[in-house]
Amino acid sequence: MMRALFQTIRVHMGISMARPMFQFIIWASPLFLATIAIFIYSSASPERIFHYVILGSGFMALWSSIVFSSASDINRERFYGTLEIIFVSPIPFAVILIGKIIGNTIWGFLSMVLSFVYLVFIFRVDITIPNPFTFLLAIIFVLFSLTVFSFFLSLAFTLSRQAEALMNFIEYPIYLVCGFMFPVAILPIWVQPISYLLPPTWAIELLRQVSTENSNNVALHSSVLGLLAVTLVYIVLGIICYRAVEKKARIYGKLGVY
Repeated sequence: MMRALFQTIRVHMGISMARPMFQFIIWASPLFLATIAIFIYSSASPERIFHYVILGSGFMALWSSIVFSSASDINRERFYGTLEIIFVSPIPFAVILIGKIIGNTIWGFLSMVLSFVYLVFIFRVDITIPNPFTFLLAIIFVLFSLTVFSFFLSLAFTLSRQAEALMNFIEYPIYLVCGFMFPVAILPIWVQPISYLLPPTWAIELLRQVSTENSNNVALHSSVLGLLAVTLVYIVLGIICYRAVEKKARIYGKLGVY
Protein backbone atom coordinates (compact mmCIF):
# COMPACT_ATOMS: atom_id res chain seq x y z
CA MET A 1 0.00 0.00 0.00
CA MET A 2 2.76 2.46 0.94
CA ARG A 3 4.78 1.49 -2.14
CA ALA A 4 1.74 2.25 -4.32
CA LEU A 5 1.30 5.59 -2.56
CA PHE A 6 4.92 6.67 -3.09
CA GLN A 7 4.95 5.47 -6.69
CA THR A 8 1.75 7.42 -7.36
CA ILE A 9 3.33 10.56 -5.89
CA ARG A 10 6.49 10.13 -7.98
CA VAL A 11 4.75 9.36 -11.27
CA HIS A 12 2.06 11.99 -10.81
CA MET A 13 4.56 14.75 -10.05
CA GLY A 14 6.40 13.95 -13.28
CA ILE A 15 3.23 13.82 -15.37
CA SER A 16 1.94 17.08 -13.88
CA MET A 17 5.12 18.95 -14.72
CA ALA A 18 4.83 17.77 -18.34
CA ARG A 19 1.77 20.00 -18.78
CA PRO A 20 2.58 23.59 -19.87
CA MET A 21 -0.37 25.04 -17.91
CA PHE A 22 0.81 23.40 -14.71
CA GLN A 23 4.34 24.69 -15.32
CA PHE A 24 2.92 28.20 -15.58
CA ILE A 25 0.98 27.77 -12.32
CA ILE A 26 4.05 26.52 -10.42
CA TRP A 27 6.87 28.65 -11.87
CA ALA A 28 5.37 31.84 -13.32
CA SER A 29 2.09 32.56 -11.54
CA PRO A 30 3.71 32.94 -8.05
CA LEU A 31 5.99 35.68 -9.39
CA PHE A 32 3.06 37.68 -10.75
CA LEU A 33 1.07 37.25 -7.53
CA ALA A 34 4.05 38.23 -5.36
CA THR A 35 4.74 41.32 -7.48
CA ILE A 36 1.15 42.53 -7.22
CA ALA A 37 1.16 41.93 -3.46
CA ILE A 38 4.40 43.83 -2.83
CA PHE A 39 3.15 46.80 -4.85
CA ILE A 40 -0.02 46.92 -2.74
CA TYR A 41 1.81 46.69 0.62
CA SER A 42 5.11 48.40 -0.29
CA SER A 43 4.74 51.05 2.43
CA ALA A 44 3.48 48.71 5.16
CA SER A 45 5.41 47.53 8.22
CA PRO A 46 7.79 44.52 7.85
CA GLU A 47 5.46 42.32 9.89
CA ARG A 48 2.45 43.27 7.78
CA ILE A 49 4.45 42.66 4.59
CA PHE A 50 5.36 39.19 5.84
CA HIS A 51 1.75 38.39 6.77
CA TYR A 52 0.00 39.71 3.67
CA VAL A 53 2.68 39.72 0.96
CA ILE A 54 4.92 36.73 1.65
CA LEU A 55 2.33 34.45 3.26
CA GLY A 56 -0.56 35.86 1.21
CA SER A 57 1.03 35.50 -2.23
CA GLY A 58 2.56 32.16 -1.21
CA PHE A 59 -0.83 30.81 -0.20
CA MET A 60 -2.35 32.03 -3.45
CA ALA A 61 0.27 30.05 -5.35
CA LEU A 62 -0.32 26.99 -3.14
CA TRP A 63 -4.09 27.18 -3.58
CA SER A 64 -3.81 27.55 -7.38
CA SER A 65 -1.74 24.38 -7.51
CA ILE A 66 -4.23 22.47 -5.38
CA VAL A 67 -7.41 23.59 -7.10
CA PHE A 68 -6.13 23.39 -10.69
CA SER A 69 -4.57 19.98 -10.22
CA SER A 70 -6.58 18.04 -7.68
CA ALA A 71 -9.84 19.23 -9.18
CA SER A 72 -8.86 18.50 -12.77
CA ASP A 73 -6.98 15.23 -12.20
CA ILE A 74 -10.19 13.22 -11.82
CA ASN A 75 -11.69 14.89 -14.86
CA ARG A 76 -8.51 14.17 -16.83
CA GLU A 77 -8.57 10.49 -15.88
CA ARG A 78 -12.21 10.35 -16.96
CA PHE A 79 -11.37 11.98 -20.30
CA TYR A 80 -8.52 9.51 -20.92
CA GLY A 81 -10.78 6.58 -20.08
CA THR A 82 -8.61 5.38 -17.19
CA LEU A 83 -10.79 6.40 -14.24
CA GLU A 84 -12.67 3.08 -14.10
CA ILE A 85 -9.39 1.14 -14.29
CA ILE A 86 -7.94 3.08 -11.37
CA PHE A 87 -11.16 2.69 -9.42
CA VAL A 88 -11.28 -1.13 -9.71
CA SER A 89 -7.53 -1.74 -9.31
CA PRO A 90 -6.33 -3.86 -6.33
CA ILE A 91 -5.04 -0.69 -4.66
CA PRO A 92 -7.94 1.31 -3.15
CA PHE A 93 -8.98 4.34 -5.17
CA ALA A 94 -8.49 6.52 -2.08
CA VAL A 95 -4.78 5.63 -1.93
CA ILE A 96 -4.25 6.60 -5.58
CA LEU A 97 -6.18 9.83 -5.10
CA ILE A 98 -4.26 10.75 -1.94
CA GLY A 99 -0.99 10.09 -3.78
CA LYS A 100 -2.02 12.49 -6.54
CA ILE A 101 -3.04 15.12 -3.99
CA ILE A 102 0.21 14.82 -2.04
CA GLY A 103 2.16 15.24 -5.28
CA ASN A 104 0.16 18.35 -6.10
CA THR A 105 0.66 19.70 -2.58
CA ILE A 106 4.42 19.20 -2.81
CA TRP A 107 4.53 21.15 -6.07
CA GLY A 108 2.30 23.81 -4.51
CA PHE A 109 4.61 24.10 -1.50
CA LEU A 110 7.63 24.48 -3.82
CA SER A 111 5.68 27.19 -5.65
CA MET A 112 5.10 28.90 -2.29
CA VAL A 113 8.84 28.71 -1.49
CA LEU A 114 9.62 30.17 -4.92
CA SER A 115 7.39 33.13 -4.09
CA PHE A 116 9.31 33.63 -0.80
CA VAL A 117 12.71 33.49 -2.54
CA TYR A 118 11.58 35.87 -5.28
CA LEU A 119 10.42 38.48 -2.76
CA VAL A 120 13.59 38.18 -0.66
CA PHE A 121 16.11 38.45 -3.52
CA ILE A 122 14.30 40.76 -5.93
CA PHE A 123 12.43 43.11 -3.56
CA ARG A 124 14.74 42.71 -0.53
CA VAL A 125 11.89 41.75 1.79
CA ASP A 126 13.02 40.70 5.24
CA ILE A 127 11.72 37.42 6.65
CA THR A 128 11.80 37.29 10.45
CA ILE A 129 10.33 34.25 12.18
CA PRO A 130 10.58 34.33 16.00
CA ASN A 131 10.38 30.55 16.41
CA PRO A 132 11.36 28.66 13.22
CA PHE A 133 10.67 25.22 14.73
CA THR A 134 7.11 26.18 15.70
CA PHE A 135 6.63 27.70 12.26
CA LEU A 136 7.81 24.45 10.64
CA LEU A 137 5.37 22.40 12.72
CA ALA A 138 2.59 24.82 11.73
CA ILE A 139 3.53 24.42 8.03
CA ILE A 140 3.27 20.62 8.32
CA PHE A 141 -0.13 20.90 10.03
CA VAL A 142 -1.31 23.36 7.37
CA LEU A 143 -0.22 21.11 4.49
CA PHE A 144 -1.99 18.14 6.09
CA SER A 145 -5.18 20.18 6.48
CA LEU A 146 -5.07 21.39 2.88
CA THR A 147 -4.48 17.81 1.69
CA VAL A 148 -7.64 16.74 3.53
CA PHE A 149 -9.58 19.65 2.00
CA SER A 150 -8.25 18.79 -1.45
CA PHE A 151 -9.31 15.14 -0.98
CA PHE A 152 -12.85 16.32 -0.26
CA LEU A 153 -12.86 18.64 -3.30
CA SER A 154 -11.54 15.94 -5.63
CA LEU A 155 -14.28 13.52 -4.58
CA ALA A 156 -16.94 16.22 -4.79
CA PHE A 157 -15.78 16.97 -8.34
CA THR A 158 -15.83 13.24 -9.14
CA LEU A 159 -19.57 13.26 -8.47
CA SER A 160 -20.01 16.16 -10.92
CA ARG A 161 -19.62 16.41 -14.69
CA GLN A 162 -18.85 20.13 -14.33
CA ALA A 163 -15.43 19.80 -12.69
CA GLU A 164 -13.74 22.30 -15.02
CA ALA A 165 -16.36 24.98 -14.40
CA LEU A 166 -16.31 24.43 -10.63
CA MET A 167 -12.51 24.46 -10.61
CA ASN A 168 -12.37 27.86 -12.30
CA PHE A 169 -15.25 29.19 -10.22
CA ILE A 170 -13.73 28.59 -6.78
CA GLU A 171 -10.14 29.79 -7.32
CA TYR A 172 -10.53 33.56 -6.87
CA PRO A 173 -13.43 33.46 -4.37
CA ILE A 174 -11.19 31.44 -2.03
CA TYR A 175 -8.48 34.13 -2.37
CA LEU A 176 -11.02 36.70 -1.21
CA VAL A 177 -13.13 34.78 1.30
CA CYS A 178 -10.17 33.24 3.14
CA GLY A 179 -8.33 36.57 3.51
CA PHE A 180 -5.05 35.68 1.83
CA MET A 181 -4.25 39.33 1.10
CA PHE A 182 -6.16 41.07 3.88
CA PRO A 183 -7.77 40.33 7.27
CA VAL A 184 -11.02 38.39 7.17
CA ALA A 185 -12.40 40.94 9.65
CA ILE A 186 -12.79 43.56 6.89
CA LEU A 187 -15.16 41.32 4.92
CA PRO A 188 -18.94 41.82 5.24
CA ILE A 189 -20.42 40.24 8.34
CA TRP A 190 -22.45 37.71 6.33
CA VAL A 191 -19.32 36.48 4.52
CA GLN A 192 -17.17 35.87 7.61
CA PRO A 193 -19.00 32.69 8.76
CA ILE A 194 -18.31 31.21 5.31
CA SER A 195 -14.64 32.11 5.70
CA TYR A 196 -14.34 30.22 8.96
CA LEU A 197 -15.87 27.09 7.46
CA LEU A 198 -12.87 26.77 5.10
CA PRO A 199 -9.48 25.35 6.18
CA PRO A 200 -7.35 27.91 4.22
CA THR A 201 -8.72 30.70 6.45
CA TRP A 202 -7.53 29.01 9.65
CA ALA A 203 -4.34 27.79 7.98
CA ILE A 204 -3.03 31.20 6.97
CA GLU A 205 -4.19 32.70 10.26
CA LEU A 206 -2.19 30.05 12.16
CA LEU A 207 0.97 30.86 10.17
CA ARG A 208 0.46 34.57 10.84
CA GLN A 209 0.09 33.91 14.56
CA VAL A 210 3.21 31.72 14.86
CA SER A 211 5.25 34.27 12.88
CA THR A 212 4.20 37.19 15.08
CA GLU A 213 6.57 38.25 17.83
CA ASN A 214 4.83 38.33 21.22
CA SER A 215 1.81 36.60 19.70
CA ASN A 216 -1.38 36.42 21.75
CA ASN A 217 -1.62 32.88 23.14
CA VAL A 218 -5.42 32.99 23.05
CA ALA A 219 -5.41 33.87 19.34
CA LEU A 220 -2.77 31.20 18.63
CA HIS A 221 -4.70 28.48 20.45
CA SER A 222 -7.88 29.62 18.71
CA SER A 223 -6.20 29.23 15.30
CA VAL A 224 -4.86 25.75 16.16
CA LEU A 225 -8.21 24.53 17.48
CA GLY A 226 -10.11 26.12 14.59
CA LEU A 227 -7.88 24.46 11.99
CA LEU A 228 -8.07 21.13 13.81
CA ALA A 229 -11.87 21.31 14.01
CA VAL A 230 -12.44 22.10 10.32
CA THR A 231 -9.87 19.48 9.32
CA LEU A 232 -11.79 16.81 11.25
CA VAL A 233 -15.03 18.00 9.64
CA TYR A 234 -13.56 17.66 6.14
CA ILE A 235 -12.14 14.23 6.96
CA VAL A 236 -15.69 13.12 7.74
CA LEU A 237 -17.05 14.83 4.61
CA GLY A 238 -14.30 13.20 2.54
CA ILE A 239 -15.27 9.75 3.84
CA ILE A 240 -18.94 10.44 3.06
CA CYS A 241 -18.09 11.63 -0.46
CA TYR A 242 -15.86 8.59 -1.03
CA ARG A 243 -18.67 6.24 -0.11
CA ALA A 244 -21.07 8.20 -2.32
CA VAL A 245 -18.67 7.96 -5.28
CA GLU A 246 -18.21 4.23 -4.73
CA LYS A 247 -21.95 3.61 -4.43
CA LYS A 248 -22.76 5.70 -7.49
CA ALA A 249 -20.06 3.97 -9.55
CA ARG A 250 -21.35 0.50 -8.63
CA ILE A 251 -25.03 1.32 -9.19
CA TYR A 252 -24.86 3.31 -12.43
CA GLY A 253 -21.57 2.12 -13.91
CA LYS A 254 -20.96 5.54 -15.47
CA LEU A 255 -17.95 6.72 -13.51
CA GLY A 256 -15.92 7.13 -16.68
CA VAL A 257 -18.64 8.67 -18.86
CA TYR A 258 -17.25 12.03 -19.92
